[in-house]
Amino acid sequence: MKRTKYIALISCIFLASCGNDFLDREPSDEITTDEAITQPADVKNAVNGLYALMASTYYYNSAMFLYGDVKGDDMQPTWWSSGRQSYTYYYFEHSAAVPNSGGLWGRPYYIIRNAYNIIDAIDNGKVIAKGENLDNYKGEALAAIALCYFDLTRVYGYPFAKDNGASPGVPLLDHAIGYGTVVDRNTVAECYDFIIKRLKEAIPLLSKTRNDGHINSFAARALLARTYLYCERNQEAFETADQLIRDINSTGIYSLASNANYVNMFAHDNKFGTEALFQIANTPTSNPGRDGLSYLLHWWGYAAVVLTDDFAQELKNDPGDVRNKLIATYQDGGDHQYYNLLLKYPGEKYYDVPSFDNNYTVLRLSEVYLIAAEAGLKAGGQYRDAARQYLNNIVNRANPNANVADADFNLDRVLDERARELVGEGHRYFDMLRNGKTIVRQGGKHLANAPESIDWNFSKCVLPISRDEFIFNPDMKQNEGYGKD
Repeated sequence: MKRTKYIALISCIFLASCGNDFLDREPSDEITTDEAITQPADVKNAVNGLYALMASTYYYNSAMFLYGDVKGDDMQPTWWSSGRQSYTYYYFEHSAAVPNSGGLWGRPYYIIRNAYNIIDAIDNGKVIAKGENLDNYKGEALAAIALCYFDLTRVYGYPFAKDNGASPGVPLLDHAIGYGTVVDRNTVAECYDFIIKRLKEAIPLLSKTRNDGHINSFAARALLARTYLYCERNQEAFETADQLIRDINSTGIYSLASNANYVNMFAHDNKFGTEALFQIANTPTSNPGRDGLSYLLHWWGYAAVVLTDDFAQELKNDPGDVRNKLIATYQDGGDHQYYNLLLKYPGEKYYDVPSFDNNYTVLRLSEVYLIAAEAGLKAGGQYRDAARQYLNNIVNRANPNANVADADFNLDRVLDERARELVGEGHRYFDMLRNGKTIVRQGGKHLANAPESIDWNFSKCVLPISRDEFIFNPDMKQNEGYGKD
């Protein structure tokens, strides 16, 4: 049920507490209104602007990945990174006054608003000269809306499996609105239904050719499979991922990296590799600089985030796993301890000089295989054997001598493989939380006085709604464990 309120949701785009990434710098060409879109070139520029907005350090150039990893058990901040976003995420230092969400609220809603203005301009005939790409542009706008709502829902809403999606998610908008107007929070279930609907509208409109740096039909289908997985629609998740893999294999448009080419898949000069369904594209002249994920992770950058000792050792326990080649160990001159670094975002010289212009992968083909493995396992029956084969496609690729037998094919084994394959890509925290697992962070070089045990009952497992939202709508529901001020 839609309940219209007049509150400050969209105004949080302009409020520091909702993230000052574009409060401080908001170029005029990033403000998209349907009146400004009258030519196909305007549509193209507006769509490109959606991706430019995603490429914020407070969204997909850093924050989204940090949120999904340092809150889990595979990565953590270093002791000298105090004050950085990774540090506050690790310590769950969230309140309505200081939500520490960066752009994870305001930036997605800004993109959603701009995307609806693009759609309205196309649907209402405001584009004077019809272009053959208008359907694809509309599909990209719909897919961008779906991606933003997916992220909003998993950051601010409790995992679907906790209560079948009955708890509050985020406010859903189905049209472009003026500043200050929004609907109340919808349930998590309603949010996922909405995301699925937008993706199903987008997919037939989207291009089936590679469109690097943009969302095409294959990327949208991968997001659809992921969404089904998050909302426990496992049969649909498996069937969507399975058909996507079959279609990709038949077209050859993408492919799994081989064991021999695995490390090179992450090389600085191998942007838009064979697995990259959708990447945030950075260039030498347009990049997040020292605030980007690659500089944060690089030893000769900030070295603000490292692999946890436990996770690094787990990988090293299988010396035949090619993914060990993405770990480097360095000794800190201050405490003389050794730290394990992830090399998925190397500089041009790999070890010596950090880069500003790495691409960041949002959707990758390996994840689709792992979605099929997890969803098929949960669906069971006729899906189990195919699901195990998809898991072994990833396991065998990493170590040709490794194999998961049927007796060992269980959820913990799938989640373990997801951690090994997707570390540093922003998944681990969400994977554990949505499956009702407990995240344990203790021992080794884990930082002191941080939460050591986190699950979906932990009081701060999701972010709070900022107190600014309650100024005009004091009745809006806050997440459990937080106040409104």
